[in-house]
Amino acid sequence: MKKFDQIIKDLSNQIYYPIYFLAGEEPYYIDEIAKYIADHTLTESEREFNQTVLYGRETNMDAVLTEAKRFPMMANFQVVIVKEAQHLKNLEALDDYMKSPQKSTVLVICYKY
Repeated sequence: MKKFDQIIKDLSNQIYYPIYFLAGEEPYYIDEIAKYIADHTLTESEREFNQTVLYGRETNMDAVLTEAKRFPMMANFQVVIVKEAQHLKNLEALDDYMKSPQKSTVLVICYKY
């Protein structure tokens, strides 16, 4: 498990992992890491087609996994951010995806409290 400073350092050096499961009692750090990824992983023009933000109350795991398995359009990466993931049902469905994640996807799961 990496600490906030190490994650931000890796991101600033353009070291991206396919999955970030951000969890804990301190929502500030979860929000800051998610914001950093959203603001810095893609250029502004790449974000339109390659960045998706989903909310746990409004989506389901099938939709999350469908987005995560897509390929980016005219970019090296796509970013999928799931906010309020603590409200998702069937989070266990992520287990299979974690075994073989899409290497061109940066999936960020924000699980608070």
